[in-house]
Amino acid sequence: MSQSSTHAIPHLGSGLGFRRRMKSDILAHRSSIDFIEVTTEHFMTPRQLDELAALRVLLPCVPHGLQLSVGSTAPPTTEYLRCIKRVLEVTGAPYYSDHLAVTSAPGIDLGHLSPVALTRKSLESVVRNISTVQDHTGKLLIVENITYFFDIPGGELSQADLLNEIVERTGCGLLLDATNLYTNATNHGYDPIHFLEQIPLDRVIQVHMAGGVRADGLLFDSHSHAVEEGSWDVLRALALRTDIKGVIIERDDNYPPIEELLLEVTQARDILETARKQREAASRLESPRPNVPRDAMEGVP
Repeated sequence: MSQSSTHAIPHLGSGLGFRRRMKSDILAHRSSIDFIEVTTEHFMTPRQLDELAALRVLLPCVPHGLQLSVGSTAPPTTEYLRCIKRVLEVTGAPYYSDHLAVTSAPGIDLGHLSPVALTRKSLESVVRNISTVQDHTGKLLIVENITYFFDIPGGELSQADLLNEIVERTGCGLLLDATNLYTNATNHGYDPIHFLEQIPLDRVIQVHMAGGVRADGLLFDSHSHAVEEGSWDVLRALALRTDIKGVIIERDDNYPPIEELLLEVTQARDILETARKQREAASRLESPRPNVPRDAMEGVP
């Protein structure tokens, strides 16, 4: 995947993570939603793919996977890669996304997203697996940062170093989960904006936003509440620094009336638009003034 491949990705806008229990509400309010993100593993059977094709007629869709496990030593199976490719073909999406995580090992399904060890050995597995997916699908893969509660011993890289090397070696993109970043920064005591300044922001394609819960002195990314102001601050800072193609609001529990989620969709859209105007204004100010020959100015008052 070339660096220029991101320029061909259209601006998708602001949308919602598709959940079947919200399907009727989403479709009834689709004029207020720019696009939806569908979970790959929920659209693998022929009947599910037919449902996805019908959804695609009504709203632009991008697929998001849960089980790619790019941090595993074992590569993704051929059958799973076929499933990804089928979903990409049905949606017509310009890219594919999954988590920078480990979800399985040979013969073991972990059942959750586990962080990738910050080692050179893990880096090699991630690079190989991302390249495999991109080669098989012919699409850009964008990987999402996840939350973690402790550092795995034996680390040789920082989180930012890992992202930089992955992007440099594979040409992949990033799905920046603003809430995951805010959650990690809160729990581990660092500045999320400083973290943004250490990673390749020009490769951030999409953003996730969600709300969490606080318990035992920690913030948990539960996708069960309204987006916190700290996460919105991360989005504002990010949008001022790079051209984000799309933002998805996620909700997986404690579902509110659809109108509340649409307010968050609108807020994300407004942040992107405001930041775009500010970037354009700053660019005009920084543009060099044309070099006008002295004789061309003769007679000008």
